[in-house]
Amino acid sequence: MLGSKQTRSGQRRLELLYKVGRLGSLNAAAKACHMSYKGAWQAIEAMNQAAGEDLVRAQKGGSGGGGMVLTPAGEKLVAAYQLFSEQMQHWVRQLEELSPDMWGQLEIMRKVSMKTSARNLFNGVVTDIKKGEVNCEVILSVGKGCEVVAQITPESLERLELEVGSDAFALIKASWVILSEDLNGALKTSARNQFCGEVISIDRGAVNADVTLGLDNGNKISAIITNESLDRMELNLGDAACALVKASHVLLAVAD
Repeated sequence: MLGSKQTRSGQRRLELLYKVGRLGSLNAAAKACHMSYKGAWQAIEAMNQAAGEDLVRAQKGGSGGGGMVLTPAGEKLVAAYQLFSEQMQHWVRQLEELSPDMWGQLEIMRKVSMKTSARNLFNGVVTDIKKGEVNCEVILSVGKGCEVVAQITPESLERLELEVGSDAFALIKASWVILSEDLNGALKTSARNQFCGEVISIDRGAVNADVTLGLDNGNKISAIITNESLDRMELNLGDAACALVKASHVLLAVAD
């Protein structure tokens, strides 16, 4: 099996499919993979949709009162997954022998190859999760003491298979970012995310302006504001400012 965190979500789904074939029960397979029954159902539905056909089917009768088995398409996929995993393990061992730092370089390649319409993309590790009946709060450490707080539904938390230690991306549209003056911590706001830094770029258009702040931890965050707001705030290059983002406006993503 692959050892990187980035492939864990996809691996877990395929492991679930493998367990269904071995155990003949979605409930038993879910328990073996440490997943809830609902989460397992969602994973199966996602795989069926991606494959364009059913990978499992219900089986009636038997001493257990019925269960679930793999379809021919499911069996074919599991066989391919096992072969791929075996060959990947061999390939990984060869890479580590040739270059001990290869995993670090692969991580960088993965980050730079990701495409998204959101201007602001932060990569980090989940450090805390507070679960609620309606919403869950996920805190992502994105380096050098900087955190991003996201608010997502329990269903999204389960679908993304997030847990403390998971690698994840936080995406924030520039139009969701509110800019304010840097009042040295005196600013009180309901926005959970407050990123303060220095204005490093201003791209003024006919109606709106694209303003980018450079943060102390090396990250950047961009905001789209009106030219009227830009003039009223009298923002110039080198000025201190803060970017405010509601936790509900942070999108989380993981790489399969």
